[in-house]
Amino acid sequence: MKIAIFFPGIGYHCDKPLLYYADKLCRQSQYETLRLSYTNLSRSIPEAFEQAYAQTEAQLAHVNWNTCGDILFVSKSLGTAVAAAYAKRHGISCRNIYYTPLAETFDFAPQTGIVFHGTSDPWAQTAIIEEKCRESSLPLHVIERTNHSLELPQNAVLENLRILERVMAFSEMYIAHGIYYRLLCEKELCRSLFDGFIRRQQVVKCWRRENGQWTIKDAPFIDDWSEEDYKLLIKCLQNTIQTGGFVYGAFCGGTLKGFTSVEAAFLGSAKQYLDLSCIHVSQDLRGQGIGAVLFQEARNWAKKKGGKKLYISAHSAVETQAFYQRMGCVDALEYDQHHVEAEPFDRQLECIL
Repeated sequence: MKIAIFFPGIGYHCDKPLLYYADKLCRQSQYETLRLSYTNLSRSIPEAFEQAYAQTEAQLAHVNWNTCGDILFVSKSLGTAVAAAYAKRHGISCRNIYYTPLAETFDFAPQTGIVFHGTSDPWAQTAIIEEKCRESSLPLHVIERTNHSLELPQNAVLENLRILERVMAFSEMYIAHGIYYRLLCEKELCRSLFDGFIRRQQVVKCWRRENGQWTIKDAPFIDDWSEEDYKLLIKCLQNTIQTGGFVYGAFCGGTLKGFTSVEAAFLGSAKQYLDLSCIHVSQDLRGQGIGAVLFQEARNWAKKKGGKKLYISAHSAVETQAFYQRMGCVDALEYDQHHVEAEPFDRQLECIL
């Protein structure tokens, strides 16, 4: 039996956007859902917690946890502390989605899950949430400028819908496939990190530039990495982090299944480009939308860094080029000669940020 329990916050009930759409995603993935509700909560966090916890115990008293093979707790605000406390006190092994947790949530050693936090949340300081997530090894999605509801101020309706879509995309991948995303740190970049990653790509046709025109040619080969390739990759990713760049990974069941990197140094005559130096998804999880998420997060980082465009020296395989086209990439207006010389068969692309 698959069951998802929804823990609301103070004034944020289960019909509000984050919990409402998360409920739909759970039902879509064949979870039985149970929505909790709280009444007459104090405005004092300690008192409200005790009141909400008591109401949770009463509402979940009928659940036989032994019959539940897959348990997911989806919680918001005060509800994140209640969910963490309930799981700990009852010894329940579950996955979690923590929407805008309070600092107090982490007092209960929260179990595995993903966390969403807004930098303008008046109920929780970003620095504290980031530190607590690092200590608990919880992947954290920080949504810039958003409040305790992961929304921007008034008159930003369309942008708020885009934020909600992004949050739900991450939520769906976690709900349906257990896939989550986080920044990679230098100390974890070693060969064992890639033990469950399958680089293999069977290529049949590639794009080739002839007489100034791009055409599709038969070019069958299998692209894979040797141990020397892995050593070089690890060294390059470590250097990216050391020099202030971006290295971001996708995980499934704790195993790295995709990653991307963007270099910190600007390219181009007007310093308009930031270099998307790599993006890869393990063969066994291609087609799940992981590459699109990695690409979008790379774009978000590059835009925040001040870039105008991403520069991509892209593998010429037809499937790879189709992916970049879907991401909005076009032929670069200006070529970086270092990339052209290093990979003469690559197609040089750009993507406006």
